[in-house]
Amino acid sequence: MSVAMADAGTENGAPAPEAHAPVESLRDLAEQASRVFPPGYRIEILGGSLIVSPTPLAKHNGIVRRIMMQLESQLPESKVCFHTTSVESVADDEDYAIPDLLVLPAEVEDEEKWLFTADIVDLALEVVPKGNSTSDTVTKVGVYAQWGIPVYLLVDPRGGEIVLYSDPREGEYRGVHRLKFGDPVELPEPLKDLTIDTSKFPLYRAKEA
Repeated sequence: MSVAMADAGTENGAPAPEAHAPVESLRDLAEQASRVFPPGYRIEILGGSLIVSPTPLAKHNGIVRRIMMQLESQLPESKVCFHTTSVESVADDEDYAIPDLLVLPAEVEDEEKWLFTADIVDLALEVVPKGNSTSDTVTKVGVYAQWGIPVYLLVDPRGGEIVLYSDPREGEYRGVHRLKFGDPVELPEPLKDLTIDTSKFPLYRAKEA
């Protein structure tokens, strides 16, 4: 078992918790960590490692909100947007992720659970935090492809870059489209004909010297 802090010190960082009781699994450790870290921290298991991410900045959440509003205005009634909802592989392992946004079947609104399998996901969105997060830009690219999530939209306000991943096959995304803030994002199947306007997406301010 391993524990990693994503972008520690950049957004309300906090020290990793000490284990005070024996744990039998990473899921047990994640549950223990959730009682130690402040509210708003995101605890995920990716590639057999526990990943702890600080509370996002308001600018980060604002981009998520803009995308959510645009998608909701275009989605059919059979689809919904959920934010900070957990998703796991259909395989029997402990990994799970908490994307910034998911597009799911509308039926999930009647479910009384926090974790859904990746085979019902149409899109996962991640907005990169201000720190240099390889969790979103590297780890999750591979994880989401392996899980078969059809569309992974990666938005990076550090440099105004967007990467649209699609067509996962044999654990890799075959479709990789790179765009800039201001470019329209035209989503592929299973969300074909949906477009996201990125012209008003803000950049993070550069760190002062």
